[in-house]
Amino acid sequence: MAKTANTSALAPRDRLMAAAQLFYTEGVRAVGVNRLLEEAHTPIMTLYRHFGSKEGLVEAFLLDKDRRVRAKFEREVEQAGDTGRERVLAAFDFLGRLIEDPEYRGCTFINVAVEMADQEHNFVDIAVAHKNFVREIFARYLTEAGIEQTEPLATQLLILMNGVFVSAQMHSNFREAASQARLAAEVLLDAALAAEATKKAAS
Repeated sequence: MAKTANTSALAPRDRLMAAAQLFYTEGVRAVGVNRLLEEAHTPIMTLYRHFGSKEGLVEAFLLDKDRRVRAKFEREVEQAGDTGRERVLAAFDFLGRLIEDPEYRGCTFINVAVEMADQEHNFVDIAVAHKNFVREIFARYLTEAGIEQTEPLATQLLILMNGVFVSAQMHSNFREAASQARLAAEVLLDAALAAEATKKAAS
């Protein structure tokens, strides 16, 4: 059951948003309208009034999760590192903390993209936008580190991160997956920095 302790004092819309955590823990298709209403202690007209449908609630949940994860990611990574190199590696430390959470059920955005299995679905659009944000953040940190051409390395770092998300769902040694991904990121990053230094020395 979703964690909705002390939600009785929340406004009806907020209770529905709290109940929407079920989409993460159990899956979008597995959670029906009746289950949501029971969890949120709200009538169906409240759902229609605020979100129009279950799909509207799913979209609101994904957009809210996207906003919160973006803010937390940037805040924690940029507090942990002062240089671009440090921040790239701090992103993998942040990832390691995420997957150690007892409530971890995978990456929300990978999960919904796999479940919908349709690249044209609006939920998948939100997931893709979130992953593009992560790639762009990596590109920014790489620029700060002194790398002029941030692709394909930014995409490679994103692929490493996505691999950890999936591995952590499949295997019990998820800490090993996170630490190995960090080591791989460090190797890729240092190779790119060395190549950059060589190029500048030759120019």
